[in-house]
Amino acid sequence: MKDEKTGTVTLERELPAPPERVFRALTNPEDLAAWWKGMHGISRAMMDLRPGGKYRFEYAMPNGQIAVVHGVVREVEPPRRLVMTWYSPDHPSLETVVSFHLEPRGRGTLLKLRHIGLTDPKALEGHLQGWLEALGLLITWFAAAGPMFTAGAQGSKDR
Repeated sequence: MKDEKTGTVTLERELPAPPERVFRALTNPEDLAAWWKGMHGISRAMMDLRPGGKYRFEYAMPNGQIAVVHGVVREVEPPRRLVMTWYSPDHPSLETVVSFHLEPRGRGTLLKLRHIGLTDPKALEGHLQGWLEALGLLITWFAAAGPMFTAGAQGSKDR
């Protein structure tokens, strides 16, 4: 969902893996490169996972060029929360912020993504489409791995 008035993308997805494993998939460079494939897949990821730490994702574009998204980690609460600034190559002067909130849901995780500061309409739509694609890839990656990601998952903790 996008809110044009506030420049915000908000998405929720249920994933078939415990929060610890989802958090790792969002923060571990090897895991990021493994699941974030496709047309704008990550070819290289670097992340200093601490408040103030920098990260950099390199995406292989269809034309053979490399696009870079980078920013600074603002908040880290493994395995529940990650907040970071997000600078994209299409809008390099637009500082936006992405937050991931992970909640146990049965044997899996409810992932809540919020991307704020997308004040340019093209940036808002582009990031909405990008996040829809990325979260679809993450769901597919976990589903393909099957029980290896759900092993050790805790029971339901509905709040």
